[in-house]
Amino acid sequence: MRKILADQITSDDLVAAESEVISFGSYLSARHYHAALAGNISVRISEDRLLCTRHGADKGALGPDDIVLCDMDGHKLRGNGIPTSEFSMHRMAYHERGDIRAVVHAHPPSATAFAAASVPLDALMLPEMVVLLGPVALVPYATPGTEKLAEHLKLYLQSHDSFLLENHGALTIGTDLREAALRMELLEHNAQITMYVRQIGKPFVLPPGELEALMEIRTRVNQRKNIFG
Repeated sequence: MRKILADQITSDDLVAAESEVISFGSYLSARHYHAALAGNISVRISEDRLLCTRHGADKGALGPDDIVLCDMDGHKLRGNGIPTSEFSMHRMAYHERGDIRAVVHAHPPSATAFAAASVPLDALMLPEMVVLLGPVALVPYATPGTEKLAEHLKLYLQSHDSFLLENHGALTIGTDLREAALRMELLEHNAQITMYVRQIGKPFVLPPGELEALMEIRTRVNQRKNIFG
């Protein structure tokens, strides 16, 4: 991917990125993943700049004034309000994964129930979940908004694209905001189906060879720019 620096960002780039954050904020909120003012969204627009939702923004009714331009240290460069209080998690994701251009933190009800119960989402082996979502990490609890939580997340970033934050919520990453948002939707779908399966019986367990084959497919699919493209 070509490196874009801060002085190469155009006003059109900023408007397009702001529009994308607003659009996907509405998309996720309509699915009840962002309750009240909770959750946050960011998109990386260059090697050293990102846009994020401001602290306390309503993700279902975002406007340009709710989007903050920051450097990678969290210093506000443009916008009203202050950057999201969860900025440290977003910064950690971008620092650890050069392929990541978007981060979504939300509280989808079913997935958050698993996080609050400290129960991992590792039993469901539907082929689509294995290929499109991959393994879901259960990140140990730390106070929201702290560097400690970001450090806990760091341990799982290289091998996962979706995360349950223990007793907190969920986080997904992507090569663009669409991918991160769709992974959040898949994560919640995973949690809902897992709940239904546990009411009916036991989850189907894929043989090791079949699971390995699906993970190989996932590796090939992930080599594309966007797996949902």
